[in-house]
Amino acid sequence: MQSSSEQLPDKVNGVALKPVSQQWTRRDTTLIVGVWAITAIALALLSVAAHVSAEFPGDEGLAVLIQKISFPPLVHFIEFSSDANWPAPAAYAALAIILVLLLARQLSAAIAAVVASFGADLANVTLNALVARPRPHDVHIHVVANLGLHSFPSGHVTHVVTFYGFLLYLTFRFAREHPRWTPLLWVVRVICLYFLIFIGPARVLEGEHWPSDVLGSYLLASLMLVVAIALYHLLLMGFARLRDWLAMRQSRLA
Repeated sequence: MQSSSEQLPDKVNGVALKPVSQQWTRRDTTLIVGVWAITAIALALLSVAAHVSAEFPGDEGLAVLIQKISFPPLVHFIEFSSDANWPAPAAYAALAIILVLLLARQLSAAIAAVVASFGADLANVTLNALVARPRPHDVHIHVVANLGLHSFPSGHVTHVVTFYGFLLYLTFRFAREHPRWTPLLWVVRVICLYFLIFIGPARVLEGEHWPSDVLGSYLLASLMLVVAIALYHLLLMGFARLRDWLAMRQSRLA
């Protein structure tokens, strides 16, 4: 299976590679589009509700339950997933990873990673401004810092789930094409899974978001993740066709 039509040969050990264009069937595409549309509708309904209500029933109780975690090492371990993804460090990390992908000649992955990071951030900022839900305040939960920005959805969660979700997807793609990368890919997977698992609880633990804010972020991130993965596959197909066209043109000129 191809990861980058820009660099892979047509055959590996004498075995023809499966064309990129054959990876998605019409049934796969219909299923993905259907689930994406349902998720978009759910996000739209949740966004309208969040615009009307500053908190949902059960938000405060669940937040208080999460904030009962009081073992300092565990608290710091969970909160690091949030601290490492404030705008500046998150942007630096994303740019570094995109640069690594470019150096590895994974142009399709690098372009899609831009969408999975900065595109997701833009989508979150836009929806956050439209919903304009106030952050938790005057309630029985602890708030680490009064940020003064809107609450729904969480920018941290949207960025992490989209960007690190896309990186996790890439590790499974690359593992089949580059078996020698397996140890490094496992390190990347562990890092991705850490952020994906703990970023939601961390934002509630720090009192910056309601659980429903986090839910909205998961929905938005799921939409953006599908967009990033779809773009990645479209780029692979596009570069494959460009490569074939250039090869045919070169053979005619020879």
